[in-house]
Amino acid sequence: MTTSSGPSPEDCPPDAPSPKPRFDLPSIPGSTIPRKIAWLAGPVFVEQSLLYLIGLSDTVLTGRHLSSDDLAGVTVAGYLLWFLASVLTIASIGGTALVARSVGAGRWEAANRACGQAFLLGLGLGLALAVGVDRFAGGLVERMNLAGTAAWSAERYLQLVGIVLPLLACTAVGNACLRGAGDTRTGMKVMALMNLINITASWTLALGLGPFPRLGLTGVALGTAVGEGVGGMLILTALIRGRSGLRLTWPHLRPDREVLRRLLRVSLPATGESLTNVVCQLWFLGLINRLGAVATAAHGVAIRCEAIAFLTISAFAVAASTLTGQCLGAHRPELAIRSARAAWLLGTAVLSILGILLYAGAEVMFRFFLAGRQPEVLEAGVPVLRLVCLALPALATINVLNGTLNGAGDTRWPWLITMTGYLAVRLPLTEWFIALPHDGGWGLGLWGAWLAMFADLYLRAVLVAGRFLSGRWVRVRV
Repeated sequence: MTTSSGPSPEDCPPDAPSPKPRFDLPSIPGSTIPRKIAWLAGPVFVEQSLLYLIGLSDTVLTGRHLSSDDLAGVTVAGYLLWFLASVLTIASIGGTALVARSVGAGRWEAANRACGQAFLLGLGLGLALAVGVDRFAGGLVERMNLAGTAAWSAERYLQLVGIVLPLLACTAVGNACLRGAGDTRTGMKVMALMNLINITASWTLALGLGPFPRLGLTGVALGTAVGEGVGGMLILTALIRGRSGLRLTWPHLRPDREVLRRLLRVSLPATGESLTNVVCQLWFLGLINRLGAVATAAHGVAIRCEAIAFLTISAFAVAASTLTGQCLGAHRPELAIRSARAAWLLGTAVLSILGILLYAGAEVMFRFFLAGRQPEVLEAGVPVLRLVCLALPALATINVLNGTLNGAGDTRWPWLITMTGYLAVRLPLTEWFIALPHDGGWGLGLWGAWLAMFADLYLRAVLVAGRFLSGRWVRVRV
């Protein structure tokens, strides 16, 4: 990691200059590059796992105790909320970068100003999104080709959770700024408490445990909203009181055009990739929704199972990005290449093993989610989960090497590759594969859509590997 030889925040007067950060890999006695990767990836894996559990709880609860229409509604609402949360990266990515640079230079006043401006931008986005969801939730769900009870469930879930989007913005931006200051523990602790509240409240309200009435889908949404809201308030309170050298004050929340401009300049390219990914995923889901509620529900459960692989490889991607940026900053391109190759190899090995386990346990996992109910969902979902298990090495390549390119500042290529995979392969092939033969398609249903995903993943893996192996990314100026 990057360490500073400058004074501590307590000893450093506001905006006082200090020596530039000194490059140093994580200091672990007898460590090697693989150990450094594991050391960096571990905390990220824990945080990603806790985040995954929030959606997992809602899916299990809905799949076991409610209808396939409710499960389809929760699936679609989850995608829409993912899209809305991605908008918040406009504030969070820039917040991490500016806070980290300021802290590394010992400029704590500048770090606090960047944190305040990131919060100002994030809260503004959160409020705008909350108003938009309240007014246009029905239209958003309708655009996803959902109808009937499933559409009502999605709209209801989206409206209730949408109320706390400003507090969700506090969580996203606050955690991002704290990570920039070197504090990754606060976010993990808050995430653990959010999980506890979410699981307890959702199950209690949905099933009517104790003195509470049975609210069904409404209870699931309320429990999620309460958990997200409490998490946002805890992060906001921590920063108002002061945490890890950062403190929110009114002067730092006053609009600063120069800092806001820098935030947007850093965030917008990475946000473009994130939003492209989410928009195309929503487009993909809209095509699947044409197949009916059973296909949508099966897709949702399969995605929850496959997400285990995604959160695992995300940890390796963060490690690759961190080590690449540090090595190139220290003018050690050969070490950056070695670190990225090691992260790529380790990530691919781990995901290949996980793919074997998921393939063998696909039916068991579906039965866990559905508790023996909705056999039609199980029949449709198990084959597609097994199909994507064969693409996990490609998923590992995409995530780890994209992390490497982003860490080097070569952010345009991940965006271009993402657009190519979706627009040239996944979406047109999905249209073709799911269309009935009399419409000129193959009539493969949900399996056809996931076959298109399979092809997309391998194309993107080849493209990003080509960019990495070219070595040109080590010469990108940032």
